[in-house]
Amino acid sequence: MIQKVILPKLGETVEVSTIERWIKNEGDAVAAGDILCEITTDKATLEVESYYRGTLLKILAPRGNELPVGSVIAIIGDKGEAIPPEILGAAGAAAGAATAKKAVPPAEKADARAEAAPAAPAGRVFASPRARRLAREWLVNLERIKGTGPGGRIVEADVQAAAKAARAVRASPVARRLAEREGVDLATVQGGGHGGKVMKEDVLRAAAGPAAERGTAGEIIPLTAMRRIIAERMLESKQTIPCYYLEMDVDVTDLVCLRNKLNARGDGVKISFNDFVLKACGVALKTFPVVNSRWVEGGIQRRGEVNIGLAVGLDDGLIVPVVRDVDRKSLRQVSVESAGLTERARAKRLLPDEYQGGCMTVSNLGMFGIRSFIAVANPGESTILGLGTVDDRVVFRQGGIQVRKVMALTLSVDHRLVDGARGAQFLEVIRDGLEAPQKLVE
Repeated sequence: MIQKVILPKLGETVEVSTIERWIKNEGDAVAAGDILCEITTDKATLEVESYYRGTLLKILAPRGNELPVGSVIAIIGDKGEAIPPEILGAAGAAAGAATAKKAVPPAEKADARAEAAPAAPAGRVFASPRARRLAREWLVNLERIKGTGPGGRIVEADVQAAAKAARAVRASPVARRLAEREGVDLATVQGGGHGGKVMKEDVLRAAAGPAAERGTAGEIIPLTAMRRIIAERMLESKQTIPCYYLEMDVDVTDLVCLRNKLNARGDGVKISFNDFVLKACGVALKTFPVVNSRWVEGGIQRRGEVNIGLAVGLDDGLIVPVVRDVDRKSLRQVSVESAGLTERARAKRLLPDEYQGGCMTVSNLGMFGIRSFIAVANPGESTILGLGTVDDRVVFRQGGIQVRKVMALTLSVDHRLVDGARGAQFLEVIRDGLEAPQKLVE
């Protein structure tokens, strides 16, 4: 029986997707649940499963084609079954109306079956569960490791070797933290400091990529799907959301000490600075339901869940994976979940549910030396919190002069939803949580 394979709609904002590669080939047997192909949206690379059992009779969308969701991309049926001409005609018309990228050359089509071998394709990482867990604990970027397991699969020993190589590199503390955040392998970075030491600027250059990838003077670089969506949403935000901005200093001296103690326990979970901020924001959203709301047609909608996004920078833009129900989770749970989401975000493997439904967003540029900045609120959210660098400051405290670690918080707030006094009180609760971090651990 002839069955149409439809390009699925994977997310509220997804209108088109690109065929990344076909796992199955024409003539292959297919079972329900088998992976047919991989597609790329503006946010992630995802797998398309078969709902049918039979033979893959025809692939209607070659690799590289961008098609609107709902398009017919393949036909499954009984082996040798004839495909009605009207189905092929309708599918061809839909493909012709879509904005299509260059199709795969004939030589590549001839090699399609070889591409379906278990070797890791570009954009996807094959790794064992133990290797992934170890990479999260040791902050190793799996994308930069060559696997030695079957079919190029990354195994635990590969992660251990990469971590050992990175530790052997002479690098400044700032450079190490930045490399961890940007997923840069220190072993591949040429240091420009004294004696070849890797400095922050070296990591920034490595993260930016080769000069050839950044374009030349006068060149017009076509928009990627991700960059186009970012541009549309940020323009919508600036045109339709009347924000005001609040800035407040927070003393994070105790937080830094507590984080160091927690990470010295050796239990495999590394608590990041952002994890404390997510928890503090979760407390504040629970305390102020007026902030945990969004503007909808006809009024203001209160939100029952406490979902907080964390902005993650990518080579071609940014994405905001969302940690859900932050108020109900321990700091450790938030840390494990945010680390996993960040890893999948950088690999473009997030599922739609993992980057939708945020109530507010946290964006941290402190590792780049930014003291403070005003972030642009995401449409559908009430606020976004910008985090700057942690500085040592001389302050007058308890009758004497002390050196304390201080960071600036900058809150962008939708004035349609939250008045200034409430926004200030909301930011105070976040500050109080970060200055008494033990309460966030309990």
